[in-house]
Amino acid sequence: MVFLGVFQKYIQPSIEILNLRIDEPITTVTDLLFAAICFYAFFRIRRMEYDGRVKWYFKYYFLTLGLGGMTGGIFGHAFLYSLPQEWKLVSWVFTIISVALITHAVVELSKPLVKPRFTKWVGRINLLILALTVFYTLWTLAFLPVKYYSIFGLVGVVGSISYYIYLKTRKRGVAILMAAIGIGFISALVFSFEWGLSPWLNHNDISHLILSFSAFGMYKGAALILS
Repeated sequence: MVFLGVFQKYIQPSIEILNLRIDEPITTVTDLLFAAICFYAFFRIRRMEYDGRVKWYFKYYFLTLGLGGMTGGIFGHAFLYSLPQEWKLVSWVFTIISVALITHAVVELSKPLVKPRFTKWVGRINLLILALTVFYTLWTLAFLPVKYYSIFGLVGVVGSISYYIYLKTRKRGVAILMAAIGIGFISALVFSFEWGLSPWLNHNDISHLILSFSAFGMYKGAALILS
């Protein structure tokens, strides 16, 4: 029987390919897998005939999220040993922006169902918290603001507004979106508690794999909403 190593953090060994050192190779690959799914979603949504700001927000949510995954794998894991620590910020800032975009997408989607004052204030508050999160992340070089803003944006704002929209419309796409957010929250738990199986499948790898399923679910939900 396999048990998650709840109290053990697995450190992934480096490998060399043609004399090129690659740190955390499986973590890098799973990050790139996650990014590939996001880029696929971006290109698919871009081709959709739906017009409006909701599509714009969803489209660039996946683009920035994919860029965050790609730069995280390359700069934050594989080759960070040869770069200043500040290079990790590239991925983190892309991730923060992506959360702001998905938040605005759902706020825009809720406009026919709520008072204009509500969407205006939620949008303003989100932009304020986005700016503060980016500033604090750049100032401290800490990942915690990224994690907390992601939880606030995805669970607190996107999840709650999506639930309200679903109660009013019963749209299947919104239900899938909420399910995908739930899967993403599981990924956050795995990452936070460092639940891993081995050095070659540690908490980062498992978290990225779960996030990949979540991203695909977000795409399917968005596609149904925009269809």
